[in-house]
Amino acid sequence: MGSASAANHGDGRGDGYVPTVDDVSSLRSAVAAFAEQHALAVVPAVPLRGCGPEVPLDGEDIDLPGFLVLAQRMGAPALYLAIDPFDPDDDLVADPPRHLLARRGQLQGIEVAFVAGGVVHFWEHTASWYAEWEALLTANHHGVDGEDDEDRPRWLSENEREELSEPAVQALLAMPQFRAEKPGGGRYRFAQQHLPADLDERVTHTAVRLACDRADEVARQRYADIDEHYEQLAADLLADPAYQRAGSAAARKQAAERFLANWADGWAPPMVAREELYARAQRLAKAAARPPALY
Repeated sequence: MGSASAANHGDGRGDGYVPTVDDVSSLRSAVAAFAEQHALAVVPAVPLRGCGPEVPLDGEDIDLPGFLVLAQRMGAPALYLAIDPFDPDDDLVADPPRHLLARRGQLQGIEVAFVAGGVVHFWEHTASWYAEWEALLTANHHGVDGEDDEDRPRWLSENEREELSEPAVQALLAMPQFRAEKPGGGRYRFAQQHLPADLDERVTHTAVRLACDRADEVARQRYADIDEHYEQLAADLLADPAYQRAGSAAARKQAAERFLANWADGWAPPMVAREELYARAQRLAKAAARPPALY
């Protein structure tokens, strides 16, 4: 979630707006930049839940830029914003992982809201890495309440957890369904639900983290040179039967997303790649339909 620029493209997004999934601080910056750009007030709190009509949303439903554009189009006069910094209590987790302690002070979650027509619309996001800390807290709580020290399994070091998780990581990376999941919450939840049943419970969250991190890296590499292929991909997309059958812009974009995933060995495309391919295919189709010039 890189920071948002103030330049306006007319669709509510700043020029160069490229948020990454788990940098919550840049999501906050994006909200502030959007509010300043469109003269919206920012209230440093969010309304209470369950007090009236409300629409709960997250990144699976709509991304943050889309949510902010929705607020603007529905005439919301203000954006409500709440953030949650990560301040771990080291005493609550035995041998806390270094990579999590290094995130102290980072934002673990964000919640944005606006009110339109008497309905509160909420959008929230929690960094995927924070789920690992929550699981450690839960495991430690159960261990303290349910086991004596001598009966409790030995706590594994970070290196031991990574070594034990490697077969599960490889198994996830080989699954087409895992590759097709979008980065962030969807891919993280899929990994949690499809770990091998015999995996040591002490390494499950390490396996999920490593699998998601490696998946993100492989997908980035697979799409790294897509700029060189857009023109041919757009021509091929226009000939794709699923794209030709689509009757709406939304359906055509979904077809473009599936087409790109097939091209990239099953890896779900970043949103910017899907949008660019769709735009080029539309331009190519219009150019082909234009009658030849008369001389």
